[in-house]
Amino acid sequence: MARASGRTVELAVQRALAELDFAPGELSEDQYEVTIIIPPEEGFLGVGGVDAVVEVALVGDRWDYLEDEEGEVEPMPPELLKDSGERSGKFGEEESGWQEEDEESQTCGIDSASSAEALRLREFLARVLEEMGLTARVRITEHDQGLHAEVVGEDLGIFIGRRGQTMDAIEYLASLAVSVGSGRQKRVELDAEGYKERRRRQIERLALRKADEAVKRGRALQLAPMTAAERKIVHLSLRSRSDVSTVSQGREPNRFVVITPLKSGGR
Repeated sequence: MARASGRTVELAVQRALAELDFAPGELSEDQYEVTIIIPPEEGFLGVGGVDAVVEVALVGDRWDYLEDEEGEVEPMPPELLKDSGERSGKFGEEESGWQEEDEESQTCGIDSASSAEALRLREFLARVLEEMGLTARVRITEHDQGLHAEVVGEDLGIFIGRRGQTMDAIEYLASLAVSVGSGRQKRVELDAEGYKERRRRQIERLALRKADEAVKRGRALQLAPMTAAERKIVHLSLRSRSDVSTVSQGREPNRFVVITPLKSGGR
């Protein structure tokens, strides 16, 4: 449960969900309950107004959108893995378009509004936000790996989309827009209100919890279908453990991760 305040009930609910590590639009309304502690008051001529105060509680046992599928998992036949060009193992896949950055490249970002690519990215995002009817600020930084844009504002649920799918699509289009006329592909990373960081923490917690469960049960557990970036987080979260292995199976868009316990901490 989380408590938050805001000028409106809707804004207060969004802030409470953020405290629970969920972005606007990530959960459906039947997955949480809202209790209005203090209703909002506008006041007189803008003076003496009172912000709304709400409490938000998750409901049900399946609020985590990355629940595993019950039952023992049968590994995919090797011939199917070969046909689909996938690799299995402790760190079971190389997801195209998503690579872990080293710590130095993550921390050396500087304000890069003057570069041609950054200006194109800013213009592209400004147009997208305008077409979506959103008011937000965009902060762009640049490092050796590419450009990072952080969108900050209120009511960004429509920009993020369900499980970040809308934002992922905008990110892809932004990379194309930035590369036009530059003669080289420039990697673009896009985030809004820290959504991706919250999602990363959530998936890491899930991966650790399911790994412990797989070891305790002594059998493989299958997670729900995930995007390439989400699967990558699972693999990275568990690659240092000697008691489990991870592998991705299935075909997009229903590709999923299987966590398998290892006997005596070996392969």
